[in-house]
Amino acid sequence: MFFILPCTDEYRSVDMRSIVYDVPPQEILTKDSVTASVDAVVYYRVVNPIMSIICVYDAYKATQLLAQTFLRNVLGTKNLSQLLSDRENISKTLQMNLDEATGPWGVKVERVEMYVLKQRTG
Repeated sequence: MFFILPCTDEYRSVDMRSIVYDVPPQEILTKDSVTASVDAVVYYRVVNPIMSIICVYDAYKATQLLAQTFLRNVLGTKNLSQLLSDRENISKTLQMNLDEATGPWGVKVERVEMYVLKQRTG
């Protein structure tokens, strides 16, 4: 049994189920100056609810914004042929980088799936 003092305590519920985040399509300028529209899906969940509340204000939103940033940063270092042929390794790299960054927040990134929607030469 827990006691919550209304004057000093606050109750926060943390969803520990897996969350699927569909990253909005990102316009990426590849290493070989081709603009590609890339879409991704990130699967993550909170594994430590206390850390997810203490370390960051909104762990869900922070993870989503970080996923968008990492997607642009990692894919900007690749050329178009790498994006198309090496999606699995790029997804694994994104997953490891995101998991490492969100680990201190009590968030586990389980999987990242990405695909190229369209491309046009710049």
